[in-house]
Amino acid sequence: MLTALSIVVPAYNEASTIESVVIEALSVGPRVAREIEVLVCDDGSKDETYRVLGNVASRDARVRVLHRATNRGIEASLRALYAAARHEYIFIISADRQWPMTSMVPLAQAVEAGADLAVGTRRNKRAVYSIYRRLVSWIYAAAVRVLGSPVGDPGSIKLGRADCFRLPVVSKGAFSEAERLVRAARARYRLVACDVEFHSRRSGKATGAKPALVAEAAADLLRTCSSLALGRPRPAPTRPEAGLVIG
Repeated sequence: MLTALSIVVPAYNEASTIESVVIEALSVGPRVAREIEVLVCDDGSKDETYRVLGNVASRDARVRVLHRATNRGIEASLRALYAAARHEYIFIISADRQWPMTSMVPLAQAVEAGADLAVGTRRNKRAVYSIYRRLVSWIYAAAVRVLGSPVGDPGSIKLGRADCFRLPVVSKGAFSEAERLVRAARARYRLVACDVEFHSRRSGKATGAKPALVAEAAADLLRTCSSLALGRPRPAPTRPEAGLVIG
């Protein structure tokens, strides 16, 4: 069993699912760690996400909420969560319930067996994603492997040492998770892949493959390649975000 685990969840307009996600995390977390916290970043949601989180946090001291007034995107939320996590290990999962919370169990077992970072591998993308989304995901994973990571699927759930999640990156968007895998592998952390369940979204709308975000990821890929090969730009460390409301 792990010593202490921070279960971190980025959320934007997830009022319909966020309470059940947190409750499931509080239920499953103690199966893999002696001490847990559930840390959620509400990224300026326009619905009732923040109010729902406040109600849940008022009932359980293990729940902490980060809130910003305006939306800044997934990478800003990830940085904030990784910086604010209190425990030795971190488990990252989305709020859309595409991954069962029990998926943290095999990842935790892999870490207990010696991995520094375990990445959930989605084998059934064909059944869930469109052809376009599968193509984007394949390119994303291929780029990670070419740059040195032994595992792909960087957009999936992960569990590992907090230090792996806090490695400095140059990416400004969603490619940051891919870059973290690459930098962790190059820093000699042991990365392993674990097959996990993956389902269609139960609510809300997926935005990860919008053309603008794909273009941003491509720019981040070029920045990452330049940083790794030439040392420029220099990666930015993960620090606590100023002005973030912590509850």
